[in-house]
Amino acid sequence: MRIVFFSIWVLVLLVLTEPLHTNAQQPRKGTSARKSQQAVPTVRFNSGAALKIPLDIDNNIIRMQVRVNNSKPLKFIFDTGASASAISSQRAAELGLKTQGRFQGNATGGSVQGSFTKGVSLSVQGAEISNLLVASFPFSIPPGFEFDGIIGCDFINQFVVEIDYQNKFMNLYNPRTYTYSGKGEVIPLLLAVGRTPLVSTKIILEGRPPVEAKLEVDTGADGTFVINSPLVRKEKLVEALLKTGQSSNNGAGGEQRLLVGRVKAVQLGRLVFDNPPVGLSQDTQGAGASEENDGVIGGEIFRRFKVILDYSCKRMILEPNKSFNGPYNVEMSGI
Repeated sequence: MRIVFFSIWVLVLLVLTEPLHTNAQQPRKGTSARKSQQAVPTVRFNSGAALKIPLDIDNNIIRMQVRVNNSKPLKFIFDTGASASAISSQRAAELGLKTQGRFQGNATGGSVQGSFTKGVSLSVQGAEISNLLVASFPFSIPPGFEFDGIIGCDFINQFVVEIDYQNKFMNLYNPRTYTYSGKGEVIPLLLAVGRTPLVSTKIILEGRPPVEAKLEVDTGADGTFVINSPLVRKEKLVEALLKTGQSSNNGAGGEQRLLVGRVKAVQLGRLVFDNPPVGLSQDTQGAGASEENDGVIGGEIFRRFKVILDYSCKRMILEPNKSFNGPYNVEMSGI
């Protein structure tokens, strides 16, 4: 049985083998600090305490209007699963951006190769980050879903970001002045320099002890949960699925193979998601075979909340909305 589980938007799961931007590093022996360090990104926030941005949300994927070096507004995907921002090779050429160097990164289905562009400015209405080093590579763009680039963690971590999936807007806050007084569930984020955010979860299985999994917070994935193949093999998760079928994704690195089914529950903090659809990666390469994390949480989970990402305090806050107890909008043909 072939089941549509995650769509090809998962191509934006970009994890670079070498981070595009890190904090200032110690110079190598025999070089000066000025030559060995990258330009530090500059943040300009002209909207006082908060900036409200309209969002286009399609199949749980967030698109927003972004200007690149004072360009016309372009469509960018907001992707917490991307370690760095990126622009398509075609759009970079049209904008006259000069690329240099090469990188290879893990993506859904395999790896991707591309170049770097220095000194890029990305602006969203009243917020701008300049001197960014962004990736440029060929995008595989599905029919009917156009986008020009990806907003990644190098942009996101400069702000406190509040995503209102229900009303389709985003608020950006200055982390120096932001305070939270709501009653949402506070989830600690595991953050490392140049890496994407992870959260600790428990996969609840029928008749077996729970399996602990560190999952990537990935707004660039449209589904529920996908578990990477190393943990699938280690914990024999295929045998634990209540029912199974097969599916595949066309990602930036090629085709990703999945077994899909349901588990008893997945726990995130005090939140419990009962009987959710879960994808088990069968990949031997690419993001689905990575051991740097155990898998991803996607937009089919996050759309049930107002999501607040506060990297400065290493936390994610989830406030349930009207969709919290709704069905999982995943086509699984009876599974």
